Amino acid sequence: MLEEYFEKRQVGKEGKVVKVAVRAMTQEEARQAYPYRPPSKYAESRFGGNEMTDDRCLLINEMAERCKMCKAPTRKEYLHENMCPDCDGRSEKNGVDPHKPI
Repeated sequence: MLEEYFEKRQVGKEGKVVKVAVRAMTQEEARQAYPYRPPSKYAESRFGGNEMTDDRCLLINEMAERCKMCKAPTRKEYLHENMCPDCDGRSEKNGVDPHKPI
């Protein structure tokens, strides 16, 4: 895995240790870092498009922005400091490890 792109940090009241992205990645590096992201004609991650509105549509209509770390189109309601939940550790904190394949 691309360990140089991540740092382990404690988050939340309980102090859970999660991986947080600290360096920007290319799309290919992000696919290696987040193996659950299969190639899809609709969305690059679970926080972007779906079969009704794909990533491209969300970006064109300004309903989504690219994550500053992994560059995946992410709906604006999921962004925090321009980072998606996978990159800032929220996914892992909530029980879904984005670094393991599904």
